[in-house]
This record gives sequence, structure tokens and C-alpha cells, in this order.
Amino acid sequence: MAYCKINLETLAVVSGPEDLPPALMGLLPESLVDLGWTDPALGMIGCGYWLTTEEAVELPSALTHQIVADPDRAPLVDEDAKSITMPRKVVPLPADVLAANLAARQGAKVDAINVERDRRLALGVTHGGKTFGTDVLTRTDLGGMATTAALVLAGALDWPDSYAQGWIAMDNSRLPLPAPQDGIALAAAVAGTYSAVVQHARDLMDAALQSNEPEAIDQTLGWPQQAR
Repeated sequence: MAYCKINLETLAVVSGPEDLPPALMGLLPESLVDLGWTDPALGMIGCGYWLTTEEAVELPSALTHQIVADPDRAPLVDEDAKSITMPRKVVPLPADVLAANLAARQGAKVDAINVERDRRLALGVTHGGKTFGTDVLTRTDLGGMATTAALVLAGALDWPDSYAQGWIAMDNSRLPLPAPQDGIALAAAVAGTYSAVVQHARDLMDAALQSNEPEAIDQTLGWPQQAR
């Protein structure tokens, strides 16, 4: 608990808020309101130590403002309650703190966007009634298949039976790819959705890094439907 030393005659605050002097430690608040009973040698006759609190003020946002002492207003002395309220006011945070806070808030939103992007990519891409992964290995393999399909369509190769049997989905079932066009369609679906998810995440990140209110950006909106 904090106390202010008060002149009981003038009700002027002498000092504080502060801790009690060692000689008064352990005394109850009601014993401190008037120290006329103390040893004159302590020099506290005519004074008291009254419980002190801070004025309640509304803080718009701890990210942009702070509460500080208000030197332009005198402490509010409540003679009936034997208490003192120290005046407070709201001021903007220093420019360097505001900048650091904004950078941290923007970074937190970027992290949230990355988490949402990764979550959606992990759900896979639906094509032909089945769901396929979007990981690096899958996309690389699909790219190889698409290249093979293009060569087949150019007359340079035959469509391999291993591709015709089907591409293995996330549930370990196959989606048959009887023609090279089917393989290209699957590869395009996965690559297209993967790219759309990554680009949307990039757009959200750019918006967050340019915003003074990154929290207002909803990272759950606007994603490609196929990536859920």
C-alpha cells in the first residue's frame, strides 16, 4: 500500500506517495491518519499518513497510450475518507515506443497469417473428388508428370502406364489419369491453388506491414475456395 504524508491543518500533501517510515511500519491505516499520539521526537505531530490511490482513467489502448502523473492538478484529498487520490492523465507513448510496438504488432499479424496459410495448405487441394497434398515433394512430382504429359502431347513419348493407373491422394486412394490431359489438369489444380494461397498470404502480409492497425486485418478471409 502507498501513503502520502499530509499536513492535518492545511490538508496539503507534504510528500508521497511513498512507503511508510520504518517507525510506522506495521501500524493499521486508522492509526496513521493522525499521528498526534506519536513521540514528538519523531517530528510527526500535526501530520498523518493517508492511504493513497491513483485516479482511475480510461486507457484507449496500451499499445498507443500510457497513464502518467498529472502535474497540473493537485492531489485530491478526501477528508472524510482520510484518503488521497493522485491525479493521472493519458498521453501518447513516445514515438520510438510507438514505432517498436507497431512493428511488433505487424510482426504478430504476419505470424498469424503464416499459420493460417500453412493450415490451409496442409488441408490439400480437392480435384476429381479426391484431396491431394501441396507439400514440396508432391508439387515437384506433379511438375515432373506435367512435363511428361506435355512431351506425350508433343508426340515425343507414350503416356506411362504408371501415370495412367492414377495419382495417389492423401487418403491413399488413386485418381485414375487415363490421358496426359488428365495429368496436366491435376498438376494445374494443385499448382494453381497452392500459388493462389501463397499469393493471398503475401497480399495479407503486405497489408499488415503497411497498416497502423494490423489487428483489423482478418487472416481468415479471402482464401481460395479449393484450399478451404
